[in-house]
Amino acid sequence: MGAARVWRPGCARLRLLAIDIGTGAGQAGSPPRNLPTAAKAATIQRPPMGRQNKGAQLNGFLNVNKPPGLTSFQVITRLRPLLGTRKLGHSGVLDKPATGVLPIGVNRATKLFSFFGDFRKVYFGSFLLGFSTSTDDIVGEIVAVGETKGLTEKDLRLALKQFVGEIQQRPPQFSTTKVDGQEFYRLALKGEEVPHRVKRVTVEDIEVVALAAGPEAAALLAEHPKLAPQPLTLTLPPLKLLIVRITCRGGFYVRSLARDLGEMVGTRGCVFSLVREQVGPFRVEDAHTLEEIAELAAQGRASEAIQPMEAIAEPERSVALDAPSIARLAQGMPVVVKARYLPEESRRQGAQLFVTGPEGGLVAVVEVAPALGDNLPLHPRRVLLQP
Repeated sequence: MGAARVWRPGCARLRLLAIDIGTGAGQAGSPPRNLPTAAKAATIQRPPMGRQNKGAQLNGFLNVNKPPGLTSFQVITRLRPLLGTRKLGHSGVLDKPATGVLPIGVNRATKLFSFFGDFRKVYFGSFLLGFSTSTDDIVGEIVAVGETKGLTEKDLRLALKQFVGEIQQRPPQFSTTKVDGQEFYRLALKGEEVPHRVKRVTVEDIEVVALAAGPEAAALLAEHPKLAPQPLTLTLPPLKLLIVRITCRGGFYVRSLARDLGEMVGTRGCVFSLVREQVGPFRVEDAHTLEEIAELAAQGRASEAIQPMEAIAEPERSVALDAPSIARLAQGMPVVVKARYLPEESRRQGAQLFVTGPEGGLVAVVEVAPALGDNLPLHPRRVLLQP
């Protein structure tokens, strides 16, 4: 069997940006474009009903800049009438208080979310050090406090090095992690014991942007009354605010990092604010707000916000094949390529690659089988050719 023609990929460029989280605790750069507000989210208008039947024609990905105060599913609920289709899905739950990149799959693109696990994710967030909560972020109830006196940036940098690489992480109690088919958060809401389970995750880098004094306890409790719905019996220490940027892969919980870091340095911690800056090829500076999507939909131009399915075919995870090779994949048969034409990280057994055709469209997802000398068999995992 002859080797398939392979496109030699280039190097993807990881773009990072910094924001000022508005705490008065020091600026970490200029804010990303289009960071939404909860107030704006309430102004969305639906498009004329006559335009909604065009939604079934749309296939691809919508890079949404999720506003605070909405769940990921609520974003989908708002998008359905705007796009005129119910077949929408999202990749990676973004917590209700968090903002930033939420990739939305439209129609046929929803079949590809199972292949998002290896995408690089970048988060920009702040941790409050001095107490922990039931949810490991600012929306839960305070459950424990810890002293912060003497805690330095050097201490935190040294501790954070322990969380870089392939690590074992315990998901938050309030999370979508499942046990026996039921999500952790449903067990927690019913007051049932949440199993102590760990999962292997990959962290590429944790950058300490700044360490500053946190908000005054009285002001914090006034702004976030759910932290202490009953009179607080614990005395909060002087709080500290740690600003970080995290580069990781799928399945990583930022809330778990805040919790575990606090415990490691002898105090307690939780997430104060969080922006997801990147999911694979989707970046926050290119994301659309719900208001922008609504405006396009009202003008019958919603398709302008939809990126084609091949947008997820990052160069380091893609291979371009000729028509005969694609025909073999469509028949469920493997194709063979020369290993030297693929980036080293894409040659490993089990790696999943996106296949593009002669015209550049995404046509399949394949999995790398054990090498045969310099040859790599690629087995089809999903074929996306139109019937």
